[in-house]
Amino acid sequence: MRFFKLTSGKLSPGALLIVLLLSTPGILSARAAAAVSDTPLIVGAVQFAVSEEVYQSIETFRSALEESLDRLEAEAASTGTGRLNLAIFPEYTSAFLGLSFLSSEETASLAADTADNRSLVGWALRMAEPQIISIWAEIARERGYAILAGTALILDTDGNIRNRALLFSPEGDMIWTQDKVFPGAPEIELLNLKTGKISDVYSFEINGFKIVTTICRDTYHQEWEEALPEADLWIDIKANELPFTREYYDEALAARLPNSPIDTGFTVSLSGDILGFTFTGPTEFLKDDGGVTTITAATSPYEKNAVSVIRIR
Repeated sequence: MRFFKLTSGKLSPGALLIVLLLSTPGILSARAAAAVSDTPLIVGAVQFAVSEEVYQSIETFRSALEESLDRLEAEAASTGTGRLNLAIFPEYTSAFLGLSFLSSEETASLAADTADNRSLVGWALRMAEPQIISIWAEIARERGYAILAGTALILDTDGNIRNRALLFSPEGDMIWTQDKVFPGAPEIELLNLKTGKISDVYSFEINGFKIVTTICRDTYHQEWEEALPEADLWIDIKANELPFTREYYDEALAARLPNSPIDTGFTVSLSGDILGFTFTGPTEFLKDDGGVTTITAATSPYEKNAVSVIRIR
């Protein structure tokens, strides 16, 4: 496969070198050679920025999503990459929509872990879930390409909260889901998050390309290297609330690829500030060909709503 990271119509010297290397016959690894497809895969990612303003209402949330996708499509058009097949949003993109059903006083009270607040959170999540699914389904159908909609906080049939990734087809159907397996401390302490199982994880396919996904902290666990099926692309969707350091970031997908059956990765990160949390990127495209090469999509880990488009073929 050959990989192109295009942004703002220009390639940096380092990115240009990578493109030349990845485009040269014979440079492909054995893993990549088995996955060559005649049809390219055009993938776009949004380093989506959260804020209280984004989640004021259903309308403001949808508007923020539409603006991000407009910019993503404009990026693809301006760089000549091609029409998008898949747009990716990060972890927690839809997780805060429940706030739109709460008053400012109720939102401020959520810092206290009380039975009333837990009940309030559950009610808000129940109210938000059908809206989340409806919004993403309509957007995917109208845009005409698949959307990995990051994650939402979903109540299961037993009333447990799950951090769930959602994939929508170009027809607007929700065709794949996956629950986070290894939650972070805030998710356990504040949400009592119910976890998924690695054994329940499966790939999905876009344009003949097999794709697997892990959710933020999950990617730091070595178990995935053997548990994930062979695929053409590994997507890591993140909501990292820790201060950015390169060392910590490189312990995730960059550390997993060399020991997995997958040689291509895309880390897609949340940005922005909400409820006292600051989320950092960056969003990055990774290729392992005897050593992991990284192309950073955002100019800064803190850049809000950075967009990136790649072409894989």
